[in-house]
Amino acid sequence: MSTKAAACRTFPADLPGEFETHVTFTCADAEVDALVAWGKARGTGATHILLERGRTVSQPMLTLRAATTLAAARAAAAELACAARADGFHPVRIKIEAAPWHPAVPVRDEDAAALEPAYHFEHHVKLLLGPDDATGPLAALAVRHSAHLSRNARRKRDDGRHERFVTQRCRAVGDRTAAAALDLLVTELTGRGHEILSVEREFVVFDDDETLDRGWIDETAEPFSASATSRTV
Repeated sequence: MSTKAAACRTFPADLPGEFETHVTFTCADAEVDALVAWGKARGTGATHILLERGRTVSQPMLTLRAATTLAAARAAAAELACAARADGFHPVRIKIEAAPWHPAVPVRDEDAAALEPAYHFEHHVKLLLGPDDATGPLAALAVRHSAHLSRNARRKRDDGRHERFVTQRCRAVGDRTAAAALDLLVTELTGRGHEILSVEREFVVFDDDETLDRGWIDETAEPFSASATSRTV
């Protein structure tokens, strides 16, 4: 085992903070309403995410939010998945995100280097598009920032406009570098005239099947490299 591999550490399981947990399911579109009702009866939120591209485009999920520990969040997610399976649903993934202000989230790039490579920042920029706005140019913009598009299939607007999420991933970097990458993305989005509804930042601390997102986000772009962030921080 290399010295670097030996030095890698995991996110602390017992340090309290704010966590958001997503349990993703595989099911036909006609079954999503039943899943949502099942989750609502158990106090969960629900979203049906449709990726713009990738291996698993349709990703209905139930969401839990709590001020807790990672260990407790994992236990609650496992319990929810087990109960759903017993009632005929098919959970395929558990993903847990910490708030970026959690004390264990890496601040510097050196801090991030000490963590296992699966940990990463994830940013969600929600945009409001016009009825006739094409998403191709927006997707091309997103790709330049290690990001891509998705939408909530359950969100329907009365004004004919539609919403898109631009999701960006920043891996093996600390909070400062990740925040600078987000700033670059937001700056280009606003510079192109896009209307931003909200911006969320998270730090992924557990994901038992990241392959569901394969083919969606190309993380080879480096807008948050040292040369880029030195001009924005």
